Amino acid sequence: MDVFELVFASYLEAVSNTVYKNFSDVYGTEIQAQVVEYDGMNISYSYQLWRIQNNSVCGLYDSDLNTKSKCTMSAKNMFGEMCTYLQSNKKPGWQYSKLKNMYCSAATNYKPIIARVTIGAKSQSQKSKEECSVATLRVMQSASAANLAAKEKACTKNN
Repeated sequence: MDVFELVFASYLEAVSNTVYKNFSDVYGTEIQAQVVEYDGMNISYSYQLWRIQNNSVCGLYDSDLNTKSKCTMSAKNMFGEMCTYLQSNKKPGWQYSKLKNMYCSAATNYKPIIARVTIGAKSQSQKSKEECSVATLRVMQSASAANLAAKEKACTKNN
């Protein structure tokens, strides 16, 4: 390649990258990921085509339903506050209107996960069955008189 071809190739690459970047920015074709600290939570979400992907909201907490529930409720509030802020602080430019529409749409349409998972206390019947099972295992390991008596006691109160 001669110098002219190198210059022309680099020019074409720069122009095509700029055109793609502008297209990608305006139409939001690439997935964008965000993590925002709000209300003591790190709220993660992704958006594409200037729409928040509901399934991505609070994905950091997928392994803990109680925390995810709290996070999604905070996210719903955050989307509402962002919408209100953007509506009352108008700015020129296409990005402003895209962001405002995205957050206002999420404030209206996003449904948070509302859940409360607690581990309930065991009933007396469950405790008795567990005691009988443990005593039975001890007899299987060692059929001593003490273990047999403990099994008899634990399993008769179960019935």
